Amino acid sequence: MLEDARLERLAEQCPPREVPAGATVARFGDPAQHLVILEGGTLSATYDTGDGSRVRFATVTGPCVIDKAAVLDGGAHTATWTASAACRVRFLPVSLLRGLIDEVPTLRDHVLRHLSGQVNRDRRAHVRRAAPRPVVQIAGWVAESMREQGSRITLPGAQQGLGEEIGLSRVTVNRALRVLAEAGAIRIEPGVIVVLDPRRLSAMSRRS
Repeated sequence: MLEDARLERLAEQCPPREVPAGATVARFGDPAQHLVILEGGTLSATYDTGDGSRVRFATVTGPCVIDKAAVLDGGAHTATWTASAACRVRFLPVSLLRGLIDEVPTLRDHVLRHLSGQVNRDRRAHVRRAAPRPVVQIAGWVAESMREQGSRITLPGAQQGLGEEIGLSRVTVNRALRVLAEAGAIRIEPGVIVVLDPRRLSAMSRRS
């Protein structure tokens, strides 16, 4: 969305950094003063509760940007972002981001679409969590993930990570995935779910 000259200036102002696996690029509660641009690698967003439980919000693979909402809100990071694998990132100061939004209408439109989409995804996630059956929750999560990943979906931190994201135990996730696999909706591979029958998956995600 930006012309080459502007991109070159931004590249000079925001040099890339290599982040090793296990390192933290943004910590829960810290001021969100920079937009994190993930050029390559994988980051996971988590929150550790007071009782020792872990909530996983998302696992993303570059190229992408993270925590737009927190940065634009002017508040603090709402999750801790940790490198699941070695990453290459840039940190764009919020002042530069706001200047770009003011000056580039196409970028402003993109940000608005992104934030609107995020609100809608969060609403659908609330609906999934309200489902009484784990199979329905898992089927809904897989169907939602197809919107961005297609028919081959990478699990966020394997089955344990998926459980942290949805609020289920790893054992419950495993059982629910087996039910979906036995129904012919999916195939389970190491760290990956392959959707075989989207219609059947969608139907199972709507059952009460």
